[in-house]
Amino acid sequence: MTIHSLTGSRLPTAPSVWIVDDDEDDQLFIRSAFKETHEPIHVRTLTDGDELLPQLTNCDELPSLILLDINMNRQDGFETLNQLRNAPSFAHLPVVMLTTSSDKSDWQRSLALGANQCLTKPASYKQLVHLVKGLAEDWALA
Repeated sequence: MTIHSLTGSRLPTAPSVWIVDDDEDDQLFIRSAFKETHEPIHVRTLTDGDELLPQLTNCDELPSLILLDINMNRQDGFETLNQLRNAPSFAHLPVVMLTTSSDKSDWQRSLALGANQCLTKPASYKQLVHLVKGLAEDWALA
């Protein structure tokens, strides 16, 4: 959302991160970790990969970063990433794949499909906060 001042000039909006993950606990923890960055970052959550393209098509402002879980029930992260990279309007969006898997083939496949980065979901909340702060810095969200 863009805010207009009385003079009609546009003020910059807060960057946004979209989390695509079917695990409600992971959504909650990641959202909470972003609050701990103390930066104005808007976080939006989607519960499955099949929601991403329709939501992007209908949004007012594209996300600054998409965090995409690999393992989801209806449409997994690989299929979602493939669709995203084949959609000219959205192919440029930065995507970080998240996984609980330590299987290197998941990382290789993610990068081959065009992910910007692939990360393992941390085991503790403290590690998650550290990961999120790193993402905020790496992707110029802060």
